[in-house]
Amino acid sequence: MMNEREQLQRIQELAREIMEMLLQESLFDRNSYLRDSVEHLANTVDALTKIQLDQDVNVQDTLRYTITKMRIARNAMQHEKETKKNLA
Repeated sequence: MMNEREQLQRIQELAREIMEMLLQESLFDRNSYLRDSVEHLANTVDALTKIQLDQDVNVQDTLRYTITKMRIARNAMQHEKETKKNLA
């Protein structure tokens, strides 16, 4: 069984794998808003795990960055929802 640090490291690895996949593959090509949301969320998870693993020297800036990325992801999702609603 993994301890807390190992679990956080695994979360960080998965977030980085998602970001790498987004760079390497043309996932979500037809919909950049969803792709951007996934990228922002993966970056956010990576940033938060760095805080938990004490790998971040500027926690306050990281938290502000995280809030901004989460807002961008939420706004992109809302935009997509509105776009689909208007097309219906």
